[in-house]
Amino acid sequence: MSGYYSWFVLIHLVGLFVFLMTHGVSLWVAFRLRSTRDPAIAASLLSMSHRGNQAMYVGLLLLGIGGLGAAAIQDWLIAPWVILSYIVLAIVMGIMYAIAGTFYYPLRDALIPKDGAAPIRSDELARRVDNRRPEILTAVGSLGLLMLTWLMVMKPGA
Repeated sequence: MSGYYSWFVLIHLVGLFVFLMTHGVSLWVAFRLRSTRDPAIAASLLSMSHRGNQAMYVGLLLLGIGGLGAAAIQDWLIAPWVILSYIVLAIVMGIMYAIAGTFYYPLRDALIPKDGAAPIRSDELARRVDNRRPEILTAVGSLGLLMLTWLMVMKPGA
């Protein structure tokens, strides 16, 4: 079974690549929205980000399958560094959702109303996007990625 370890690591790394490529769309959109005053363009950008996030979950799934498979083969599922990586991932995902999901989903709904209402105007759009969410999200995501990389490379407590 240990011959499969490399395959699971490969799946894990492919998942990382897919995750970073698709989630990078949302990162770019978060920064680009601040300079956008046209509600139609903002709606288009948020739709593109939403599509990227849908694909991002494929990468996250591959990351999970590959990481858990590799850890299981090496009997690392309850190693301290692996347990800490579960915790870091959960915390980062929770913070990212709390900061991004609670802001960008309602903004998209305001720009593309489902009930036939008019979308928000450019002055309201400008007011809403004038914030530091992109920097906070970048910092949280980058710190989480660095911590997870450190845990995988250094394997503290192993």
